[in-house]
Amino acid sequence: MKSLIVLTRAGVLRSALATICAALFSACAATPGTAGPTTTAPATPTADGGRPPAPVQHAAGTFRHPTVMQANASTAEQADALPAQELTSQILFQVLVSEIAVQRGQVGTAAATYLSLARETKDPRLARRATELALAARSLERAMQAAQMWHEYSPESALAAQTYETLLLSTGRLNEAEPLIVARLAKARERNETSDFYRRLQSTLGRVADKKAALELFDRISANDAKVPQARLTAAALARGAGLDDRAATEAEAAFALDPDDEATVVSAAQVIREVPSGPARAGKMLEDFLKRHPDSVEARFNYARLLAGAGDAEGARAQMEIALRSEPDSPPILFSLAQIAYQTKQLDVAEDYLKRYLALPATVPRDNGPAYLFLGQIEEDRGRLEQAIAWLADVTRGDQYLPALVKRALLLGRVGRIDEARELLRNSSVPTTRERVQLIAAEAQVLRDAKRYEDAFDVLDKALESLPDNPDLLYDRAMAAERLDRLDVMETSLRRLIELRPENAHAYNALGYSLADRNIRLDEARALIEKAVELAPDDAHILDSMGWVLYRQGQFEQAVDYLQRAFKLRPEAEIAAHLGEVLWRIGRTAQARELWREAQGREPNNEILKETLARLNVAL
Repeated sequence: MKSLIVLTRAGVLRSALATICAALFSACAATPGTAGPTTTAPATPTADGGRPPAPVQHAAGTFRHPTVMQANASTAEQADALPAQELTSQILFQVLVSEIAVQRGQVGTAAATYLSLARETKDPRLARRATELALAARSLERAMQAAQMWHEYSPESALAAQTYETLLLSTGRLNEAEPLIVARLAKARERNETSDFYRRLQSTLGRVADKKAALELFDRISANDAKVPQARLTAAALARGAGLDDRAATEAEAAFALDPDDEATVVSAAQVIREVPSGPARAGKMLEDFLKRHPDSVEARFNYARLLAGAGDAEGARAQMEIALRSEPDSPPILFSLAQIAYQTKQLDVAEDYLKRYLALPATVPRDNGPAYLFLGQIEEDRGRLEQAIAWLADVTRGDQYLPALVKRALLLGRVGRIDEARELLRNSSVPTTRERVQLIAAEAQVLRDAKRYEDAFDVLDKALESLPDNPDLLYDRAMAAERLDRLDVMETSLRRLIELRPENAHAYNALGYSLADRNIRLDEARALIEKAVELAPDDAHILDSMGWVLYRQGQFEQAVDYLQRAFKLRPEAEIAAHLGEVLWRIGRTAQARELWREAQGREPNNEILKETLARLNVAL
């Protein structure tokens, strides 16, 4: 041990050694089968005004670093649960090196080391850490091996079993997962926690790729629980995911019939039923009948209001929300939803009033003010008062809305001519991840594009790629900037590199294919690229538009019209209208083309592609 200490004389490393030693092998380390306490964040309104969901956890529980201790784990429990493993200097050194590797971003290497240590020592804590790190590195195969060891070395651990089970399900190995699920269900029944078990299982099985197989598995394990409302609700959700709408509605109504006076049951049942054909009316009747019996049920009324809003009955929805607000005058979700309903009906002043009431709620009411500031900024932008919008957005200083508000604020600063200020804001903002930094770089390039400073926008992206040479988002944006400058060599190099890195990226194929087709060059190659994009994203309007355009360039006019009409139906945008109109004009359907262009011009009078098309064809509307 002396030689190891000599190697780690720096105080920080000695401290790390002591921490890891205590975490992995001291008598007070956590019992492997015990899950630690979880924390619940304050509830905040969702972007669509819905009730805030329950805190989200990994399906297998909340992972923790192995240095987290359980205060109530006894020495006796440790002796029973853990192997009699000597803490050798070699093990300690490997653990230390692995944790340093994690700090340096070499998570996969650390996972491999922990996996090897777990196999050697049969220690569940090492297997658990290997699982955590393999998942962080997105190495499913390694995570599967580690989780299997964790479960094997700690068979009484519910967290280990559920983690292994989740990984089996996520990789389609349902038959192997079934015995684990059955065992957990048996334990849940013993603890009278059957409903909670089915609620969690719904989330886990909902992520299985083969939806019908997931439902079949569920039917097998739940055969004895037909009178448990949550089991029927889970069956309803899984049937809905499998496309079995009639079964989904039947199961949801059965759950409601089993417990017609439970608010959570009626809300969940209505949410399933509203998604099936003819479902909204049935769900509305279910909620309406429940509210007649339980008029003080805010959650049910809230969902009834959202259903009415979804059906286009804004006034009815608002009336229901106002009733709910009288019961809960300090409810952030209700105030936010009322603002949304008012906004949808173009009552901007009313929406603003609700949002200001939201912001004026007492500090003791848990909420995130960010969505309200962002919403107020949108209202002021709609009014054309961009400086006021910028001021509201500046109030978003933290939370999930911080980055969207920052980017929007920079774009608005650019629109009012404060371009240098916008760039400084983006460049000086500190963000924790590379992904977010890339978003700020992309926003700076957008500010410059909007100001028609295309060369500067290209330079920003080109410089960013020096430090992040294979970032997919930057490669795509640089390709588009290069295309604007007619630098086709750079555009093609960037997009082909992106395709190499992300062969499933439909928009990379589409962008390259469209650029060639638009220039009327290498049309066979362009069509092959776009066909690949269509294969990857068959319902993307812009890709269908590209397919129509390359067919037009190849002289296949009727096929071109078919693709362009499908694209326009999905997204009636001016650019697609310009393309469709040109093909119609070319085949002599000039009146139809004029009508299409006129409508598009009314919606987007400044669209450059539409204006260029009309000028090139010498058409006056």
